[in-house]
Amino acid sequence: MLDALRVIAFQVFTGEVSSSPAKRAASLWREWLDDRVAPSPLGHLPKLLHDQAAFAAEAYRLLESMGLDTSRIENADDRTSEEQNFFGADQPSLDPVNADVARTPDGGFVSEAQALGERAVEQQPSIEDADGDSFAHEPAAPGHQGESVGGPRTSYRAFTTRYDEIVAAAELCDGRELLQLRQQLDQQLRPIESVTARLANRLLRQLMAQRAYSWDFEVEEGVLDAGRLARIVAAPLYHLPYKREKQIDYRDTVVSLLIDNSGSMSRRPIALAALSAELLARTLERGGIKVEILGFTTTARKGGRSRDDWRKRGEPRLPGRLNDLRHIVYKSADEPWRRARRNLGLMLREGLLKENIDGEALLWAHRRLIARPEQRRILMMISDGAPVDDATLCVNPGNYLQEHLRAVIGWIEAQSDIELMAIGIGHDVSRYYKRAVTIRDVERLPLVLLEQLIELFDERRSGRNARRHLKK
Repeated sequence: MLDALRVIAFQVFTGEVSSSPAKRAASLWREWLDDRVAPSPLGHLPKLLHDQAAFAAEAYRLLESMGLDTSRIENADDRTSEEQNFFGADQPSLDPVNADVARTPDGGFVSEAQALGERAVEQQPSIEDADGDSFAHEPAAPGHQGESVGGPRTSYRAFTTRYDEIVAAAELCDGRELLQLRQQLDQQLRPIESVTARLANRLLRQLMAQRAYSWDFEVEEGVLDAGRLARIVAAPLYHLPYKREKQIDYRDTVVSLLIDNSGSMSRRPIALAALSAELLARTLERGGIKVEILGFTTTARKGGRSRDDWRKRGEPRLPGRLNDLRHIVYKSADEPWRRARRNLGLMLREGLLKENIDGEALLWAHRRLIARPEQRRILMMISDGAPVDDATLCVNPGNYLQEHLRAVIGWIEAQSDIELMAIGIGHDVSRYYKRAVTIRDVERLPLVLLEQLIELFDERRSGRNARRHLKK
């Protein structure tokens, strides 16, 4: 039965068709499952893929419907009287799997926060926009409105994340324009390539020097071991006269370069940031280290569609972030550099660079790195100033974005094994990051970036980091 359920789940969740033998095996059990589980053999699971708590609750119900033993699942329904007094007796009852999941009248499940929020929405008066569409204020914590963006526990919120986007660089302009922008970038960077090439070669030598070599002796095939010649003469039947070289690689490493794509980076700074990213990717890839290149900006200046929604909903007080994020993937970690090289030209495109919300960009880059399998993960930020978004700062405290950035940095540095560092262009980033470098002359950006990488990959320093990691 479980094998049949697995086949059915594979078909429903992925949309792919299983092999004929697997389909036949699933069909033998489908009628039996249909009789016990409604509305389908998987119940409501397909609708709950992005809600972990509700998915777990529905899976629990599914197991019970099939008559499987669920006694080992801890019953979490025993709430204290204090909790009951806080939520009130008339709130939705919790599912026994998770105290944060509530059962709806139709038998489905929603998170407790969602259930409470929907009730709050029902009690709030709605307003109508010019087209007659009705809007209700979004549910929020007392004194604050918006949607959580993850990361450390702070009061920071986004009014809505509906219009945020994560997009590949190639999707933002057509191939012909991207090629022209890349050629324009090459022309701007050609005069300084010879200067940076020497430092790039030094970094590559540093990486290759960390590869340790040793020999396996007394093997049946390989290079003839001169030290065993006397034994071969004395005992012609001796069958282990060879040695074989083996290579011990340094720890698997991935480097993520996060580049500020705000308007203040336009012209020379963004061109040099693109050059730095190219040197980084090209050099480290030759050294066997994976690199991803990311950028962050917003889709509009002074607020986008998020701000329009805020106005339509009556301009509630302290709405949180009021602009639409645009996070750009110029090169993923698993993508070869030769395929992504053209994408860096996008940084020169007119109108691309707008506002910068650094805290959420760091959280995004951190989530991507956490999902990587490499043992050592390095996140490098290139920025030329504090986070700025006029629409957000006009209706929130003046330090709203900066305090969130500080909280995110502190959270990553204290609780994550990712190595975080920053390079500030004309802006002192050491007040935010523990490991930071500030440069006043933007022309030094590629050199400083390579110097910092050489220090990061220094063999003795890497050994200390490894020992510190083992102690943790």
